[in-house]
Amino acid sequence: MTRQPLFLALLLVSLIALAQTVILDAVRIAGVAPDLVLLVLVFSAHKQGSMNGQMIGLVGGLVEDLTSLAPLGFNSLIRLAVGFLAGSTRNKMFLDPIFMPIILVTGATLFKTLLAALVIGVFGIETATQRLFGQRLWIELAYNAVLAPVVFALLNAIRPLYQTARGSRR
Repeated sequence: MTRQPLFLALLLVSLIALAQTVILDAVRIAGVAPDLVLLVLVFSAHKQGSMNGQMIGLVGGLVEDLTSLAPLGFNSLIRLAVGFLAGSTRNKMFLDPIFMPIILVTGATLFKTLLAALVIGVFGIETATQRLFGQRLWIELAYNAVLAPVVFALLNAIRPLYQTARGSRR
């Protein structure tokens, strides 16, 4: 059983996590950039399943933790949970080219925000929770929803990289 699809997804999400934390300052609206790691994570987890989704989320989150001011493990935990949830949709729904990416990514963005609020609440960082559910959330939701069909289409173009070792087409 080959691990090439998982390795390629891990490499892609790591590179995008680096680019997201370093390069995407130019496209920020009110301090919010699109969450490209989340988009790639949701697509990859949906194609490869929850176990691979968890690994991809963990690695992408760890790269984000190492390149940002977030405490080590904060993004890793959140991305791991999102990867599991997105991976649990594998073979359970048809991936329409426009609406399903928007629905999956919107749900993942909301889940990520709720989980971040829970983690922040556990550690007692009160001011951060107010910022999570303000204008930033709506801008991020809009950004991610608009980019979801485009990113999913681009990743579908390299779909052979995301097929499982068994040759599954879903």
